[in-house]
Amino acid sequence: MRSLKFLISFFLFLSFCFFVSCGKKGPPTLKAYEKPEKPPGITAIHREERIILSWSYPDNLKHTLKGFQVLRSESDGFEKVAFIKNDQSLFIDTTFKLNVTYQYKVIAQNLKDVLSNDSNIITVIPKALPSPPENIRFTITSDSIELHWSSSGEGVCYNIYKTTEKDKYADTPLNREPICMVSFRDTFLFLDRTVYYKIRALLNTIIRDEGYASAELEITPSHFIPSAPSDLRVVKGDDKVYLLWKENTETWIKGYRIYRKRDGETEFSPIGEVTTPTFTDTAKSNKKVWYMIRALGYLRESDGIVGEVTVK
Repeated sequence: MRSLKFLISFFLFLSFCFFVSCGKKGPPTLKAYEKPEKPPGITAIHREERIILSWSYPDNLKHTLKGFQVLRSESDGFEKVAFIKNDQSLFIDTTFKLNVTYQYKVIAQNLKDVLSNDSNIITVIPKALPSPPENIRFTITSDSIELHWSSSGEGVCYNIYKTTEKDKYADTPLNREPICMVSFRDTFLFLDRTVYYKIRALLNTIIRDEGYASAELEITPSHFIPSAPSDLRVVKGDDKVYLLWKENTETWIKGYRIYRKRDGETEFSPIGEVTTPTFTDTAKSNKKVWYMIRALGYLRESDGIVGEVTVK
């Protein structure tokens, strides 16, 4: 009798483990067969010899997908042109002709090969691209870098690309909207590293129609040379000499370096640095003294302004 009860209990335990736990999966659900969400929107850019399609998809749902189908229509119906894995959201089309109308759409495909509804349909008519801008040059102002270049043609606009790594540029331009003039002012300055710029001409169409990049422009910290300080006044006090001058207009200077040369000396020697346009010399002297002030860039100093005083 005891053996029979033991066998029944053991059988019930095995049955429970098989259906509930013991590492076994439960019966499949219908959720895996539900239609996935469609890609919420696709965009297109025509850059150089490529049409670049991109789209977004919720990160928390990407693991439920096998990937995305990209479809293109040139005349009648849509045809599948690519399958993109679920961890990507970009397709580059290089098989197109200028001035031909194309339509694109993207469909999500889940792990059970169930397809979503279509994304939005985007129409693309690639145009002939403008030539790259030439004669790129720059001017450093009191608070910015101003870029200038020659026009690439009537009705052409421009995008500015910037990087601190030579020849490595992001796909997104520095400017938010296309620039339809031949100059640009960049107020976000890097004074401690070299900065590179390239400019692309584009047609201001819905797909940008952006041409090849210009030659690369390089700007180093040594290009930031302040203007010379001005209006230096040297005032003799009791056992002190007060120096005052007009503050520089450059917002990017590090400060000012003060030099002194006494009567009989052949060269100026540095005696201090300040961040504001004033300095007090407490060193005693009974001779004529000359002072020179230079503004400090990150690597280079400005020309100097000189003042003198006779100390008795």
